[in-house]
Amino acid sequence: MLKPLIAVAMLLAGTSAFAADTPLTAAHYAQQLGVGMDVDWARTDRGIREFDPLVVRDFYEAGIRHVRIRVADNMTEARLIHLRKLVEACEAYGVIPIIAYQADSFKADPDAKNEAQLVVWWKTVGTFFGTDHPTLGFDVIYEPADKLNHDLSALNRAYENVVRTLHDIDPQRMIFIAPRMRAAPEDLPSLKLPPHSQNFLLAEWHIFPWGPLKANGKYPWTSGTAAEKAAIRARINTAVRWQQKTGHTSWVGGWAVGESMKSAPTESQLAFARFMACELNKVKIPYAINTDTQFYDGEEGAWRPAPEPLLKVMITPDCCKPDAKSGHHEVKSPVRGEQNATPTAASTAGSKARPASSASQG
Repeated sequence: MLKPLIAVAMLLAGTSAFAADTPLTAAHYAQQLGVGMDVDWARTDRGIREFDPLVVRDFYEAGIRHVRIRVADNMTEARLIHLRKLVEACEAYGVIPIIAYQADSFKADPDAKNEAQLVVWWKTVGTFFGTDHPTLGFDVIYEPADKLNHDLSALNRAYENVVRTLHDIDPQRMIFIAPRMRAAPEDLPSLKLPPHSQNFLLAEWHIFPWGPLKANGKYPWTSGTAAEKAAIRARINTAVRWQQKTGHTSWVGGWAVGESMKSAPTESQLAFARFMACELNKVKIPYAINTDTQFYDGEEGAWRPAPEPLLKVMITPDCCKPDAKSGHHEVKSPVRGEQNATPTAASTAGSKARPASSASQG
């Protein structure tokens, strides 16, 4: 138990030393994000009830370096206290926390009243944390969609007001803003960016938040054909070009392969996971995996066994081997029991005390 804690202490000490010598910039912050995971620790009753700080330790030991903490409800004192508990647990185990607000009312009706509510929500959160927790990030609107898809001026105006409000509280707070169409990379150029905001403002975008779903009768990924790969690369390169043009950095707020917790992943899912992870690694864009409940059983305090091979590929893909055939790639599942091979191996020693029962797969 002492060894992981010493390692985390050294990591935090290194981060503090950097912060003392040089202000944390968005580019350096993005480098630290690495691979993360979307979590429901503050969004659902079950997520709130089941959260234990030792979960963060399990995430860190599995290779997760940041968490996107999604919040759906209005802010109350009790929720603020719970958020602080999450943030402090993340800091204790070397995981970067990012608070993401669902903002359902503003997405459904982006009028002046709901915009004011959005600004007040973030002012409440920003004031509560003040200038503490320098690695804590704020993701202003989780998946802008609904009526915001047709009201770009309202979205950009809201971002301008929220960013100004938060930076009045802490000028160095890392803030993420996302484009319309559920954070589509093609809509990144529509974002209105404050001048000289590169150091503390990042973009959030994503593709395949719930995996490759059928659209117009076709799946965007079947066996990983050359055409399918080219289409995905084109969407990723859209974000890369935006970064090069604006000088801003970006982060993929969540991607998945589809339903994964009730059965072992298919070869197609493993191939898709490897391709996505390797392509994002190639262009040095950090990403979060969607979602924690797919991979981790909060009630049992353990990683779900069925999707372990998939999670390993998403966190640490083998990007060195070329495709054996065009559109195909052989992906080996990790060997259970191999040292540092699976998240479960990392989380068994010293895990939370639980009754001896099998992990729930529902």
